[in-house]
Amino acid sequence: MDYLQPDSSHAGGITGMKQIAALCDAHHIPFCAHNPSGPVANAVTLALGVSTPGYCIHETLFDDVPWRKDVIDEDVRFSGGLMYPSDRPGLGIELNEDAAKSHPKQDHWLRHYVGTLTNIRPPDSARYYHA
Repeated sequence: MDYLQPDSSHAGGITGMKQIAALCDAHHIPFCAHNPSGPVANAVTLALGVSTPGYCIHETLFDDVPWRKDVIDEDVRFSGGLMYPSDRPGLGIELNEDAAKSHPKQDHWLRHYVGTLTNIRPPDSARYYHA
């Protein structure tokens, strides 16, 4: 394989991802995290990227729901094709639980389940990082 791209939401979080990355490193397989799940997954995959040998690329969304900034206090900078994590402690994010409660999860069918190429982002999506 050319590289391995597990998802932290399905592969045991940071610990599971570090174990998978170690296996990749032992077999000279580049590692990158699948990251379609929002700000917590982005913080996790950025932390993995800066602390994992063989991490090759960071997948991310360039825009998200307009209320993302209300729910998460993140300090992500994107410059010159690179995304830089926050230098704050831990994952560098703070969750506003009250704001999160005002945006309950809404189920929707993803394009790979129904065979269409629809855009799953809302029309009012907004950039969430500093350029």
